Amino acid sequence: MNLSLIYISLIILSELGSILFFWFLAKYNKDKISLSSIMKGLLERAFICFSLLVGYPHVLTLFAALKIATRIKDESKISNDYYFIGNLVSVSLAILYTLLIEQHILLTG
Repeated sequence: MNLSLIYISLIILSELGSILFFWFLAKYNKDKISLSSIMKGLLERAFICFSLLVGYPHVLTLFAALKIATRIKDESKISNDYYFIGNLVSVSLAILYTLLIEQHILLTG
């Protein structure tokens, strides 16, 4: 079996296991787990993984700052979610643009 396929399968199984774990945790605390919270967790892990894969470990500091900023009490939880997700997408795009410029423009120019 291809090693890449094994790793991808391991990641998928780990994500399913984390969803199950958080579902049990929410049930134990008599909370409800929503699809949006599952998707936010997937997005967070994808962002961290992407950042580490492209060699930007200092993005972990940015990620921690974003998490703290969204914990600040606001009268609207939606604004915190949009702030967090918007910043993750923005930083991810900036990293992608940097990679494209480094690999395809600076090296060929």
